Amino acid sequence: MIAGIGSISIGALCLLALGLALPMAAFAQGPAPPMDDGTHRGDTLDGLEDARSVFERDSGDHEAAIAYGELLFELGRFEEAREVLRAVAASEDAPMRAGELVAELAYLAGDYDEAEALLRAILAVEPMHRRALMTLAFLCFQTNDYAKGAALASEAGEAIRMPHLDLMAAFPDAPYQIEWGARDESIVPFLITDPLPVLEVQVQGRTIPVLIDTGGDTFILDTDIAASLGIEIVAEMMGMFGGGMQAEVGFGRAESIVLGDLTVRSVPLAILPTKQFVLGEHEIGGILGTNVLRQFLATIDYPNGRLVLRDPKGDAAARFRRELAGSEAEEIPFVLAATHFMMARGSLNGVPDLTFFVDSGLAHEAAFSAPRQTLEYVRIPIPETEIPQDSAGGGGGAWAAGVFPIESLGLGDLVHRELKGEYGSMPPGSYRRHGFITD
Repeated sequence: MIAGIGSISIGALCLLALGLALPMAAFAQGPAPPMDDGTHRGDTLDGLEDARSVFERDSGDHEAAIAYGELLFELGRFEEAREVLRAVAASEDAPMRAGELVAELAYLAGDYDEAEALLRAILAVEPMHRRALMTLAFLCFQTNDYAKGAALASEAGEAIRMPHLDLMAAFPDAPYQIEWGARDESIVPFLITDPLPVLEVQVQGRTIPVLIDTGGDTFILDTDIAASLGIEIVAEMMGMFGGGMQAEVGFGRAESIVLGDLTVRSVPLAILPTKQFVLGEHEIGGILGTNVLRQFLATIDYPNGRLVLRDPKGDAAARFRRELAGSEAEEIPFVLAATHFMMARGSLNGVPDLTFFVDSGLAHEAAFSAPRQTLEYVRIPIPETEIPQDSAGGGGGAWAAGVFPIESLGLGDLVHRELKGEYGSMPPGSYRRHGFITD
């Protein structure tokens, strides 16, 4: 559910796109088309009709079913793809490709038990199956089963190199051990709301201002602050950020962070320079990303200027549901790709069935960002671009950006009109990075 999100008024601001992506090699979910082959969603839709006709003539043809399912996957029609491919994967003579795709679709949907069973079956046949190993590594990370992740790192050896495996192997205990205060919810007030929400967090006893960015992977801590707290870097990778910028990212572990009235112990960290960002009067010491928020029923409450964290398994979740009853709230399903990419269905200028990454980390007058392929598909002219003054991103550099008008923007059944869009922070290579289209 995306709830408690209100509108905010943002004037002309510097471009600050912080969302931390994984290295290209770590994205291997679904089919792996070229990063930018000059095509867009319309071309895939054209191919879908032919594939559907072949499949409907003989639904027992495994290759036809897989070809059809792959195109559904690419278009973000995950439930349809799963239904088509499950029937193939269940047959005795099923190609391994069908099992791979069904496992990845189960992973996206958060059906981790089904995904693991399918992945283990693949690895029983092919122990060093790289894609299955990588998806299983993500699964261990998402389910907080770091002991299983450490065992996988030992078993896989050099077959896959993923910093998240090294991070899990470095944990002596389970991550995200939550200690609630007097209640099973915690309210953390924002210091500022625009251009991004900033709040105070204690990291190992030190109070620092952090911003909220659902495009961030883990809790991200500033490099200098991590060093001053004696936090050891246990793994590194080249991360990708807004505008396609890249920067070295370290990984480590904080003993504890305090969020309002609750304490979280044994917290996974990404480590990179964040103090380069100053929002209002606040030098940013860290970033609160999706993998912290997803441990809770989390509400980013823009109208009331606060972050509310509730126990998702306790009475707080039930109370929240009761509070929502009869109110103006919309439930919008999403899948979770890789470690933190929330993908929901939306529309642009009345064009439906698009796949949007719900990323709160774009500090800009625009409400939306899109790569070239999406604008071409929706027939929005590519705007003129320039490098904004005083702009920066998580990768430490600036990039050319432009603004375009939006007639309407939809997320689920919600529609907002007369907005602005940003072009530049999503390079063409982001369009099929996950194996499916990200509009």
